[in-house]
Amino acid sequence: MRLIISLLTSLIIFISFFFVYEKSSNKHNNVEAVEDKQAKIELQNKLNDLTSLSNRVSKKNIYLDLEQLNISEVELSGINGTAFQKVNNFEESFVDIIPGDILNVNLFGNFFQEEIKSIEKSFGNKIITTYSKTNENESFIVIGKEVAFGKFHINEKVFLLKKDSKLTYVVNTAEANLEIPQFSEEDYSTRQK
Repeated sequence: MRLIISLLTSLIIFISFFFVYEKSSNKHNNVEAVEDKQAKIELQNKLNDLTSLSNRVSKKNIYLDLEQLNISEVELSGINGTAFQKVNNFEESFVDIIPGDILNVNLFGNFFQEEIKSIEKSFGNKIITTYSKTNENESFIVIGKEVAFGKFHINEKVFLLKKDSKLTYVVNTAEANLEIPQFSEEDYSTRQK
């Protein structure tokens, strides 16, 4: 009789141990699944919010991938199509960027390679500026929730970046046949007229 009670007790202990182990294993797997899901959500939120600032400390090279723009993709009238290039990796390039990173862009045969000087957040926009050479203006990119724009200065040429809901592209202003307004000192005056 003692043998039967002993076997039954051992069986009950074994079954209890099995259920407790299975329950803790399932709980651990559920925690891992929830953590994986949260990590994916955070990554997607970062991709959706290009205005967030990075916590990364190591510097890296960032390469913008440009290709010839197919004019049928956009409705731009009276322009020189060879003056436009499509940016293929804009979102991925500017999600995680810090001061000191090197921005590399082949702008119509002009290789732009500048160090990021500063990244600031202002009114829901991320403003990225680069160091400028002695006789060149500062290059910059402004990234917002819906649109982005920027200007690159290299070899006394100006290249404009524009992002809208459909497309991100770079314009070579020297080739685009765009009329750029000229301003006088009077236009910048703060005096009342």
